[in-house]
Amino acid sequence: MLCIIGTRPEAIKMVPVISAIANCPNLHAHVLMTGQHRDIASNALESFDIHQINWLDVSSTSHRLADQAGELLKGINAVHHPKYALVHGDTTTGFVGALASFYSAIPVGHVEAGLRSGELQDPFPEEANRRLADQLCHRLFAPTSIAKDNLLREGLSNEKILTTGNTVVDAVRHLAQKIKPARELDELKGVLGQQKRLVLVTTHRRENWGDPMRHICQAIKRITEALEDLQVILPVHPNPVVKDMIESELKNTPRIHLVTPLSYEALIALERDADLILTDSGGIQEEAPEFGTPLLILRKTTERPEALTSGLAKLVGTCEQTIIDEAAHILKCKHTQIDRQNPFGDGHASQRIAAAVESHINSAD
Repeated sequence: MLCIIGTRPEAIKMVPVISAIANCPNLHAHVLMTGQHRDIASNALESFDIHQINWLDVSSTSHRLADQAGELLKGINAVHHPKYALVHGDTTTGFVGALASFYSAIPVGHVEAGLRSGELQDPFPEEANRRLADQLCHRLFAPTSIAKDNLLREGLSNEKILTTGNTVVDAVRHLAQKIKPARELDELKGVLGQQKRLVLVTTHRRENWGDPMRHICQAIKRITEALEDLQVILPVHPNPVVKDMIESELKNTPRIHLVTPLSYEALIALERDADLILTDSGGIQEEAPEFGTPLLILRKTTERPEALTSGLAKLVGTCEQTIIDEAAHILKCKHTQIDRQNPFGDGHASQRIAAAVESHINSAD
């Protein structure tokens, strides 16, 4: 069978599934990486001792989504045809992987199916990618009951849907047991001050490019200037649109540490040890609840309402003053983690997915 992966977040969430498949005696997973986030994605796979990776190097360097999708479709279609394929989430790779499998009459399962913001343009193009992939897939692995209900409302068959939990919880629990405190990691001990409180910031999403990201940066600067006992660490996404904006707004600002993309272990350590997280990342919305770290979501909408309804996160958008006010409200208090159960899973999602795939392949044989 074939596991199709594009970005580092996909790699992180698919790694536990690949490991679970490896424990099934009749299954073997071939990993196809489409070349996005090549270095940091392979690092995530290697964190789980997965080193055999087939790379698909697409020739297009265009940032146009149609160009990327066309190159990916040709490339994935050229790969040998497996008995089963797995795609993940809401990326162009996930959608095109499902489309290529559908065209070749290969059963395809969608890991993390059914998430919806309710706004086709937000997040863009992820909301459309996820909806389209769900229509093409043989099996829909919904992480939560809310995701399953979304699929049922769209008329998808109950027989296609399996509620599994989110595989990122499996990944986080596996790694968190063995990761040292963030300030003791080689990547971070020369960056982080021991006595300062810590805020982790990540921002990269396409809908925040331009003025929204500028407002985020300005809010971060003002928060840091107002609180002298605070330090901010911001891993800068390699996309030039993001990198140029963040560096122009925040470079050389005291106590704001702009760093290159971190290993997944270091990122998890920061999520665990931070006093506050500001992010537009979908994955971090699911990971942070594992540690109870206060979380502000830098988006207008989220397709992960479970974190909001459980009280583990708050949607604040990209208004500069709103971000400042909400962050200040949390940072008035000393860091106290919120002790609530992670609404995204119990750590066994990957085994459920592997068992379902094994059952399908065995019945087909």
